[in-house]
Amino acid sequence: MTSSTNTHPSTFVRWPREIAAAVTLRAACAALVAPEHPEDVLDPRRAVVVTTACGALATRFALVAFIAARDTPAPRSVRSFDPFRDPTPPALTGTGPAPDRVRVRVAGDRCASAWRRWRAERPGGLDDAIGAAGALALAAWCSWALGSPARALVRAQHALDTWADDPLAALVARSVRAGNGPSWSTDHTGRTGSSTVG
Repeated sequence: MTSSTNTHPSTFVRWPREIAAAVTLRAACAALVAPEHPEDVLDPRRAVVVTTACGALATRFALVAFIAARDTPAPRSVRSFDPFRDPTPPALTGTGPAPDRVRVRVAGDRCASAWRRWRAERPGGLDDAIGAAGALALAAWCSWALGSPARALVRAQHALDTWADDPLAALVARSVRAGNGPSWSTDHTGRTGSSTVG
């Protein structure tokens, strides 16, 4: 570990955040879609879980796939995205089956709620800011996935104001500015997921 610290200090600092994100991933999935909490405002404990899980891009990829999954998988079945083994979730680019609009909207609003709670409390620390920006970037993706580019851009910009290097927020902002929206497949009812602004 000493040689890692001397050779790659940023790698050593980054690992605890990624481990915490992976450990809290399943709890964050549950918090984002739990039917027993229909309100869009997360309590402090769930807000911390969501911002912690959003502290790494790999866990956010897993959250995108989970939120957009048509078969509504159980939160306990979700695992972190492995960039060396797993294909990029099609939902990230708005392809594949159209997700359930209510599920995506609720998850996005809860992610935004976690960011607002962080902003009001400002606990400090680099990891907290990265996780809060990650949660709002995921909220921006949810708005984009629902065909609401104005809301997606506002959320993405606030995420970038929180942490300027957030890759998901930058992706959403670029997609909106380029006029690119999701192109969900037609579902069994003949409707697409992007036909109604959400």
